[in-house]
Amino acid sequence: MTLEGLQSLLASRSGEHLYAQVLDRLLGLKKTKQAFLWIKDSGRRFQLMMAQGIALELVRSLEGVPETMLRSSYGGKLWPSEIPVQSNTPHPLRKLLGDRLPSELGELSELSLPATVLTLPLMFREEVWAVVQLLAKESFGKEETEWAAQYLQQVSPILREFHLRESAERQSLWLSAINALLGAPREQALEVTLQDALEEVTRLSGAEGSRLIMFEGQALRTVAQAGWGSGLPVEAAISRQLGERAQRGEQVSIPRYDLYPGHRTELTKAGLRSLFLLPIQRENSETSALLLFSTRHHWLPDAQTQTLLSDMAAAIGVVRREWVLQRELAWAAYTDPLTGLGNRRAFERDLEQLASKPPGRTVVLVLLDLDHFKNINDTYGHVHADHVLVRLGGVLRAKARAGDRAYRLGGDEFALIIEGPQSLNPSRTAERYRALLEEIRVSGGEYLQASLGYAVLQDTTLHDLWRAADDAMYRDKASRKNQEPLFALPQRESTLPPLSTSLARLAHRLGQSWGLDSEEMQTLLAGCFLLEAVSGEGQAPMPLPDNLQRSATRVLMFMQAHWDGSGQPVGLSGERIPKATRVLQVAQSLLSLLRPVEGRAAHRLDEALELLEAQANQRFDPVLVELVLSLKDDLGLEDSAA
Repeated sequence: MTLEGLQSLLASRSGEHLYAQVLDRLLGLKKTKQAFLWIKDSGRRFQLMMAQGIALELVRSLEGVPETMLRSSYGGKLWPSEIPVQSNTPHPLRKLLGDRLPSELGELSELSLPATVLTLPLMFREEVWAVVQLLAKESFGKEETEWAAQYLQQVSPILREFHLRESAERQSLWLSAINALLGAPREQALEVTLQDALEEVTRLSGAEGSRLIMFEGQALRTVAQAGWGSGLPVEAAISRQLGERAQRGEQVSIPRYDLYPGHRTELTKAGLRSLFLLPIQRENSETSALLLFSTRHHWLPDAQTQTLLSDMAAAIGVVRREWVLQRELAWAAYTDPLTGLGNRRAFERDLEQLASKPPGRTVVLVLLDLDHFKNINDTYGHVHADHVLVRLGGVLRAKARAGDRAYRLGGDEFALIIEGPQSLNPSRTAERYRALLEEIRVSGGEYLQASLGYAVLQDTTLHDLWRAADDAMYRDKASRKNQEPLFALPQRESTLPPLSTSLARLAHRLGQSWGLDSEEMQTLLAGCFLLEAVSGEGQAPMPLPDNLQRSATRVLMFMQAHWDGSGQPVGLSGERIPKATRVLQVAQSLLSLLRPVEGRAAHRLDEALELLEAQANQRFDPVLVELVLSLKDDLGLEDSAA
């Protein structure tokens, strides 16, 4: 091609074949069999940009050679220089590829040439910026050498301008992709941001697929992926040895994965041929890497692309660190540090969002206030009280219904936002959470107690919703304070033991859920105390008020009767079975089934519930049995009762 033709290629920005056209022109010399164009990169290594007269698969895997290697082919003459020099040396690729020469290509005739190499350096500002090598079987004559040198001096400015423009355009595209990554909106999911970045990495690098992988001990995890290979376990191509190299910060290049000793057959069958692994700078002992791959043999990113990939990898590391930091700051801003629940700010934010709740949903606001929590602080100290709150937070996080949100508003005040279908039972759901809290042990046989209030979101303002729940909670607290407590929270010096047996806790839970009033609850708990005192399983005797003693005794008199009144003792026939008796019957029978007795092992919880259900409508109140079944996960029961 003429000089004008090369200028036309450059002006039309269709320079894809520019290098090839120059080498084709040089192949016109009658003796020339092969031609190579090497261009120096920013790392002062020479990249093989084009080769004519030789199989391309031989040159695609070259990652660049040091200047000294080309200088040795120059015959030791003055360097830098534009003087063409020819020498008789082994074929350059045989020397460059060495052990990496693929076995099936080793006998190709072009590598067996008794090569005469004509080396023609191209100069710019007294520095060699490119080298052309011409290979022939015979020596080049003076006229041929001078023509080649003169031709390259003419086209050198055009080649350099095209190379610089192409490099600048490529760098600009990469910088745009990096800026897009760094400028991605932080409210966007990190996975989406990383996938967008990997799609650009795949396109700009010439790979067919890419992944961001994380090293987690001996395992690998894909964080994001793009391009070819979706659904394939490509990360399995990273063997333990390759993983160790990556974790040491080494780049890994495998131009022929199917020839790699540790290759996975299923991946080669799927089409995987080349791999490039670029570690990302460590942060907090975490190691990640960019994995690029292709279905073509000998695909590898060139030196400039590797440099730009390193910049992209650094940007990915920055974005991931910022995202983690942002998540930690958001967690700190909206999370109570002691319990791990949402704080008051999170509660107010989420409460505001209820204004746009979808139709056909029930929304319940529940407020909880721990009773006598000051006594816990005074009796056991603030450290112990904090440990109780930590356990409370863990219970609510672990056992909250899917979608329900729990908050600590401050001190001993908590809130829940509950959402569910229109069939949701607000009272039962709220009492379930109270029951969860009251299963938390304070010390010994002491358990938390909580006052509760709830309100259902109707056609009211959010302020009215909060006020209604708050009023209900304080009414509940006032009613609990006005009760004469059967068992008070003891001080350190007190000898009055709390009622803390399995029977009492189960009966108390069922009574609350069934809606027993305060007087019935007092009678129920007193009945538990007397029943266990008689059986020898309870606590040391303690005085009860006379009226409570009489009520509890009456409850126990009906224990052998059926819930509907049949089978009553003589003298009580026709009287209605007290609610407290019906609760005690179910609670005692269930616990008895869970305990081993002589001649029978303890039943599993599911077996015990089936036996209890079988006696509903006969011995036990069916409403209570149904209540037990619905609350089985919240009753604190295990397969063997303590």
